Amino acid sequence: MYAEMRAEHGPVVPVELEPGVHGWLVTDYTTLISWSRDTTTFGHDARLWKDFREGRIDADASVLPMMAPRANALFVDGTEHQRYRRAITDSLGAVGADRLAEVTERYAHGLIDEFCERGRADVLNEYARLLPLLVINELFGFDRHQGVRFVEAMRNLWLGVDAEKSNAEAERALSEVVTAKHREPGDDVTTRLIQHRAALSDEEVIMQLLLVVAAANEPTADLINAGVREVLADPNTAPDRAPSPTAIADTVDRVLWQDPPIANYPVLYPRVDVPLGGGRTIEAGSPILLGFAAANRFFMEENAERMAESANRAHVAWGAGPHRCPAREEATTITMIALRTLFGRLPGLRVEVPPEGLRWHLSALSWLPVALPVQFTPQAPLNPVAEGTPWTASDSPPATSARRAPTSARSPLSSLSNFLVRLMRGS
Repeated sequence: MYAEMRAEHGPVVPVELEPGVHGWLVTDYTTLISWSRDTTTFGHDARLWKDFREGRIDADASVLPMMAPRANALFVDGTEHQRYRRAITDSLGAVGADRLAEVTERYAHGLIDEFCERGRADVLNEYARLLPLLVINELFGFDRHQGVRFVEAMRNLWLGVDAEKSNAEAERALSEVVTAKHREPGDDVTTRLIQHRAALSDEEVIMQLLLVVAAANEPTADLINAGVREVLADPNTAPDRAPSPTAIADTVDRVLWQDPPIANYPVLYPRVDVPLGGGRTIEAGSPILLGFAAANRFFMEENAERMAESANRAHVAWGAGPHRCPAREEATTITMIALRTLFGRLPGLRVEVPPEGLRWHLSALSWLPVALPVQFTPQAPLNPVAEGTPWTASDSPPATSARRAPTSARSPLSSLSNFLVRLMRGS
């Protein structure tokens, strides 16, 4: 489809994001990078969006929550952007690589223990989508209920489902987290954002959380999912031997080139009219989607010989310029640990259906798989889960996150896992 659009319109394509919402899509690698770095001509500030500013966008447009102005690092420029970004990078950086790895590996093993005896699983909904949620909940100090509500709302936003309601629910869940952290601060990212020297208001803290947690959750889950599919599709993968760390790193790089988790997002707005040649002009204030998937793919095709000779990590899956994703290292770490642990634990892992049998959700901004059913040789759990673990209680007040007394019932992780699987399948 991208190739057809480029053949008709050139590398910058006029598009309709949904009925009545018009813009452009950049499918050219060099243009995408150049425009992302040109902060004089282009901005991320959604207040530049002319049709929105002049009231021509319906209030119930499904793309509105992903494009309307917000007080977070993705939607502002200049000193305002630097202030928000510094608060984010400082708060995330304090987590530390060792703690991130330990938390990710602990939850990865816990999730695999939930289904490893069955010999089959939906590795997307029972593993890839749950793992980032569990890691984020612990590192950001969310309790279970807040995390579940937030991830459901954000997934609906990515899909454009009940956008206004989903946006309100996401912000409500984060508001509860911030209120709880004011009462009882903890060793977590949310508390560090509240206490940062940037002196963010509660509303600004909520907006940064909305950005970081949303970007870390569904896209990371999709990156894990794509990594699993890529490993299993590689003819050099031994069915009963886990790929090496180097092979996994190469796989993740390959996926970020070929199948980035975010396809057409975020959005640039030109401050002035931008001539394209051939009598075409992008008017000031027109939204321009950054087509990461298309730009990567066409660069690979145009440079196939050079790409085959040496490794190249210059993909744009994390964006380009001053708004490049600040959590790319964390997302990559979670993904690599997820793949290493999954393939190390489950010999004979294979996809249950052919690639053409997989189902997808499609939206203007991304394409998201529905499920990834796999089979493998059944294995005994490494650690039968005791009540209260591996989920670590947040520092929220007992009213929202108190541990239950030990019982013979299944673990909280099991209950959460089963609930989220049902939730993600829409039941």
